Amino acid sequence: MGRVGVKERNGLSRATAPISAAMSALGERREYQWAALALLLLVTLVFPQMVGEVQIDAATEAEVFVLLALGLNVVVGYAGLLDLGYAAFFAIGALTLAWLGSPHFSVTSNSFSSPFLSFGPHGIFVNFFLMIPIAAITAAFCGVLFGAPTLRLRGDYLAIVTLGFGEIVPRVMQNLGPGNTFGWPDITGGVNAIVGIESPPTVNIFGIHGNFNGGSLAPWYYLGLIMVIVTIIIIRNLRESRLGRAWAAIREDEIAAAHMGINITRTRLLAFGLGAAFSGFGGVLEASRLGSVFYTTFSFNVSITILVMVILGGMGSMPGVILGAIIMSYLNLLWLKDISDGINSLGARLESGPSFIGSLGNWMHNVNLQTASPLLFGIILLATMLLRPQGIWPSRTRARELKPETAELQQEENAELYTARTE
Repeated sequence: MGRVGVKERNGLSRATAPISAAMSALGERREYQWAALALLLLVTLVFPQMVGEVQIDAATEAEVFVLLALGLNVVVGYAGLLDLGYAAFFAIGALTLAWLGSPHFSVTSNSFSSPFLSFGPHGIFVNFFLMIPIAAITAAFCGVLFGAPTLRLRGDYLAIVTLGFGEIVPRVMQNLGPGNTFGWPDITGGVNAIVGIESPPTVNIFGIHGNFNGGSLAPWYYLGLIMVIVTIIIIRNLRESRLGRAWAAIREDEIAAAHMGINITRTRLLAFGLGAAFSGFGGVLEASRLGSVFYTTFSFNVSITILVMVILGGMGSMPGVILGAIIMSYLNLLWLKDISDGINSLGARLESGPSFIGSLGNWMHNVNLQTASPLLFGIILLATMLLRPQGIWPSRTRARELKPETAELQQEENAELYTARTE
């Protein structure tokens, strides 16, 4: 068994070597980086002109998850903190827009109207573009409040606490609607949700009109693209700043980081707060796009899906996390349905066959992979951790940690692994 394990590991290394070499070469040549970035930007700009509304809708939803995955990557990939309740901050960002950009709360005594704020009997409406930083700040504040009680926790204990927080927020949203047990006013809409959330105002950039109520989903796509680009720029600067180096030090060895003079409390709180802020971005985009906020949108499955995106792409790697988010989003939104339709069509053809073939065809005709998405995501997570723990597109640091640089070091690791398995 030990020799088989070594052979499997060597075979996997040989299989992934071309991919790793190509990515390393791309990362080492700055001119290649700029060329790839320009090509990627061009493709993303013309994408809505080449596809239909269904594809644009899927791409916009993928942008929401890219924002969420980038934010979780700050917490998990940079600071090394495990967060299983990240969807709670997604909910907080969406709720902030719902409270300040819908008819949910009304002011009956006075009315006021301006380009930035209006309120009256028809609700409270803050300018959408002001709501983006407001929702991010609100989510960041809640992230700091949540992170404060967990400062002494690590590993499994931190995961359990974050899991509990992620379960509390949707339940609070469910139970603080009309007729709640506390006798309070309707705060979250409860099972009825909050509806009528405002869309962004029409914008005019270089003669191009973006009408978010015109029926086309392209303006939403471009809005999401701008938010993703801004998020990438901010996170990249954070990663290369003194704070980013402090996160890396805490991730590697918290005790050593404390002895080097790093303020562990402040650094961890900033990781929770800033990670939550980017989730607030995603909450604003999703709530405005759907026009409603419903508590089931922020379930535990969402937190796990975002975590799978980060692990699949590569923890600590922005390109990897973006790639992982796009793959998982399209898998959930389109590809599972397309695969199910293909299996259903094949099953319909086999139903008329002999008994066993007909039974198999009947089963295939009724397969729906979308209902089994949590199982499939779990399989993807398990396969990633076993076959390529550094992710599809890992960061340089993590790639060095999990894969030796030379064949000699690889052979030494394999020998040690074989010894450990046969003792």
